[in-house]
Amino acid sequence: MKVFLAGGGTSGHIHPAVAIADELKKQESETQVLFCGTAKGLESQIIPSMGYPFEVIRAAQLPMKPSVKTIRAIKEFLAGRKMCRKLIREQKPDVVVGTGGFVCSPLIAAAHKEKVPILLHEQNAFPGRSNRMMSRYAGTVCTSFPKIEHYFHKKAKVVFTGNPIRGVFAHVERDACREKLGLSPDDILILAMGGSLGARTVNQAIVALAKELTDPHIRIILSVGKQRYAEVCEEAKNWPKSIEVFEYISNPEVYLSACDLFIGRAGAITCAEVQAVGAPSVLIPYPYAAQDHQTYNARTFEEAQAGILLPDNEAVEKLPGIVKDLLSDKNKLSSMRMKAKELAIYDAASRICDEVKALARK
Repeated sequence: MKVFLAGGGTSGHIHPAVAIADELKKQESETQVLFCGTAKGLESQIIPSMGYPFEVIRAAQLPMKPSVKTIRAIKEFLAGRKMCRKLIREQKPDVVVGTGGFVCSPLIAAAHKEKVPILLHEQNAFPGRSNRMMSRYAGTVCTSFPKIEHYFHKKAKVVFTGNPIRGVFAHVERDACREKLGLSPDDILILAMGGSLGARTVNQAIVALAKELTDPHIRIILSVGKQRYAEVCEEAKNWPKSIEVFEYISNPEVYLSACDLFIGRAGAITCAEVQAVGAPSVLIPYPYAAQDHQTYNARTFEEAQAGILLPDNEAVEKLPGIVKDLLSDKNKLSSMRMKAKELAIYDAASRICDEVKALARK
């Protein structure tokens, strides 16, 4: 089987595409995979480092409102579609897979023109524009959240598969992870991740929280990312000593599984990882995410009583009170942990690959 994949712009689109490719190769090593993306996009760095062939195509983001950039975006789309049609004619893929972002649109449109079966994967509870628009051409749309069929074209088959994440998240054990981090039964670990998007609000909220938590058994770990690490370390000289600033956590499954509470943004991958380990959470959606999709993601947790949605503009003021209430109610934390796990799908990549193979057989 030969499969073309595209998904780019952010890691939230790229990593699910890689997970799908990995699973396809795992199930059948002879499967041929080719990724398409832009020369300047993050995918051009990530995909080759994963060992997959990468073909540069033209694409540009379509502005939300008509402008001069709209004309350029349309020209890039048409040029990209032409390039993709040529690729498809030369290499004859059995299926084309798109995981969202403007990078996908030229490839999906080209596959439609060349009559190649199309599968889309959507990571968020509110689908992105590319997937919504291109669903009219898709044979199958796989979703990471349930009950979002109405966003897609009525001709597409919509299947709730979950969001593929690294398999290690399905196998971690909480007690073993706490022991690995040197936590005693009395220790309380709060894990906060600001991420790359608007991390300042999360950082400020964590500082406000630390000032009000006086229990010596409480340990707060704040992961800030490589870009802002030096800046945050300088700021942290005046922060409460209970906050430990990490540049990067290479084994997030250990910290997420061990923590008593997670605080952070509501990106699709983060949500899937939090579900997988069953971490109680306070989710602070990034308010400038495309079409506010993180709020939709976080609302899914709140409706399932698996987490608390805290708007960004209320985070600094309200986080301390919310966390103190949660830490004083172990039964609620336990219930949130259980309900988060109930949302998890551990074999998402396998489910998606089943749908890919089903399209290839048609």
